[in-house]
Amino acid sequence: MIRSIERFIDSITMYRAVLYSLYLIVATAIGLSLFGQLSFTLGSLIVTLIILLVVSYASNRLFAWTFSVPYNPESWQITALIIFFLIFPQTDFKGYLDVAIIAAISMASKYLLAIRGRHIFNPAAVAVAIGGLLGVLNASWWIGTLFLLPVTAIVGFLLTWKLRHFWMVGLYMFATLSVAVILAKVTGHDVGDSIKSAIISGPMIFAGAIMLTEPLTSPTTKRAQMLFGVLVGGLSGGHLGWISKPDVAILVGNVYAFLIGARRSISLTYAGTREIAPTIHEFLFKPVHKLNFKPGQYIELTLPHNKTDDRGIRRVFSIASRPSSEYLHLGLVMPKTGHSTFKQTLVNLKPGAIVRATQTGGSFTLPYSKRKPLVFVAGGIGITPFRAMLDDLIEKGEKRQITLFYAVRRQELAVYTDIISQAIRAIGLQVVIVVTEPSVDWTGETGRLTVDTIAKYAPDLADSKIYISGPNAMVQDIQRDLHSYAISRFNIVTDYFTGY
Repeated sequence: MIRSIERFIDSITMYRAVLYSLYLIVATAIGLSLFGQLSFTLGSLIVTLIILLVVSYASNRLFAWTFSVPYNPESWQITALIIFFLIFPQTDFKGYLDVAIIAAISMASKYLLAIRGRHIFNPAAVAVAIGGLLGVLNASWWIGTLFLLPVTAIVGFLLTWKLRHFWMVGLYMFATLSVAVILAKVTGHDVGDSIKSAIISGPMIFAGAIMLTEPLTSPTTKRAQMLFGVLVGGLSGGHLGWISKPDVAILVGNVYAFLIGARRSISLTYAGTREIAPTIHEFLFKPVHKLNFKPGQYIELTLPHNKTDDRGIRRVFSIASRPSSEYLHLGLVMPKTGHSTFKQTLVNLKPGAIVRATQTGGSFTLPYSKRKPLVFVAGGIGITPFRAMLDDLIEKGEKRQITLFYAVRRQELAVYTDIISQAIRAIGLQVVIVVTEPSVDWTGETGRLTVDTIAKYAPDLADSKIYISGPNAMVQDIQRDLHSYAISRFNIVTDYFTGY
């Protein structure tokens, strides 16, 4: 059951998952209104929703055309649907006009409240905050109702699961509730009522799982995400006036995320591609401006194209090159048939084409301490982040105790063997290649890579830092089996990918 859910949520992009989740909550709200369980009429809900969608679409297309930037068919819908739950549905012409103004402000914020091409604020949060300051519409956060709580909690959990943002969202909720409890004790209010109010009558779950996790305005590393969650949760749970409004608290967190992250948009010049193994290609891009990232991190590419399939126009890929490399290397599985529309667009790029990227990030990076032995576990194209790490260590001449386990279906599917061979000579890398379908002349390990095989070649496994990158099913299986070896979860770092 759990594996089936994981396969489902990993089969669609994050943006589609958020979009479908919001439409599900909208459908639930409309159903509740039909049965008289909400204080809004069905007509006010539908008219408000239509205005938000129409104005958001039109203004987003207008701003995208004006600023000559790619148009994202999912982003404007997500923003419009979030705003739908933040403002009261309207019933008269003035109210409809106010809704249209809020929608236009949200789209404008993506282009006008930006520095060097990177927008700073969550567009839904900034729109309702500005609307309140201008006296247009105040944020009501009517999503915080008991009747919508079940569906909001379920989709919120699934989205948090998909993004693996349990720490960030969990700490946000913990900080919100902790501050509420402290204030209840200080002011003499009932603690239980304060907790119940925050969960049932507040927007905590919706704000945490759907708005806090917005990728372009939140941090991209785990430690920063945890601080981000605590900061926004602490502000949201306090009674500090205007700054403790959930939308304003999110905006304060957005400023923090901007200050510690990349402060400009990313443009890449496509340089070409080559086949490095059957069905595996390496794509090369040259950053227009210096690109800051750490070996092992990812990049999210945006490729607008027509007739987009469910995989969308954005995909996340582990970077296979070291930060000092002139070119950005991305390794992708490219099947003979059945390409996604994204990959087909990527294949059809002409050298010199400019490709946009939204961000780099991730916490799949080497530890600062050099004392612990390191175990790298790669499955298939999951070798890419390790290629970046090894290339960087070779360049720096930095030796660490590293054992690489590389699982492939057939020998010829092993890629980046040139870097692996260099690492063996230059930094003392130990390598164990495991082949699932070996040829008759293969003399190495065969079958499925297991923790027993890993322990055989890494006797100090319990004291090692273990990095796992590959298909989600493999990552989860290895991680589960490591726990049975009494390996602390703090010594396991995983890199999930669904974009290859």
